[in-house]
Amino acid sequence: MAKSEVFRFFDLPPELRSAILTQVLVSEDYSTVVLHNATLFSPPLSDLTGILSVFLVSAQMYREASAIFYAENCFVLNAQSHRLPAHLTSQGGFLSEEGQDARRRVRRLTVHLTRVGGEFERVLGPALTDMVLNGSLRDLQLRLGPPSWRSRATRSLDPDMVQRPPFQALLRLLSDPYLEKVEFLAWKVHLTVFCPFHQKRHPSMKTDTESIDDQGLAILRSGPDWVELDWRALVEVYGTGQQIVTVGERSY
Repeated sequence: MAKSEVFRFFDLPPELRSAILTQVLVSEDYSTVVLHNATLFSPPLSDLTGILSVFLVSAQMYREASAIFYAENCFVLNAQSHRLPAHLTSQGGFLSEEGQDARRRVRRLTVHLTRVGGEFERVLGPALTDMVLNGSLRDLQLRLGPPSWRSRATRSLDPDMVQRPPFQALLRLLSDPYLEKVEFLAWKVHLTVFCPFHQKRHPSMKTDTESIDDQGLAILRSGPDWVELDWRALVEVYGTGQQIVTVGERSY
């Protein structure tokens, strides 16, 4: 009986190995790799155990697989609670010291925020800035103000927050020249301070669809749930010592 041949994955050409690992490790939906626990990622990407098994095959497999996993997926960081969740900042969490090497490898990230407070200035902002300056983060989307903005706890937010240190830290992050793509979106119910920085009129409507409620919050009655803000204009108007420069054909 002829001896059976052993298939050796690393005998394949690098481009073929990369194509196979991409099929295994890259989510088809670029909004589903949620950073919610100490393992840094979670389903639905979709079998976490299978992904960890790939990483643990060998040192070479970890290098090749993790490079694809962190560079090709878009990660979502949910920081919508009043305080940063403990699982993000505790030992092994995404924002912890142990998580630094992993988070520096992330290239695309979406961050959901309910408020821009002191923890953004002290913890989240510096971590994101480090991911840009010392890591691979080049594509950043910030979403501010989910439906919970209408809760009693968030109605006390002061429009003057844009002048305060935490929001100034956010503006500095948005204008970082190493970021290649930046988006800043607000929920359809938002502080009126953001009204001059988004399109108020939905293209299909002939009348203004934005109104102000009795608490001073602006409400978009028609159109999308999320509205994109002109973050460059925000920096120009509210940024302290900020300056957007043009490098080649790209403005920062």
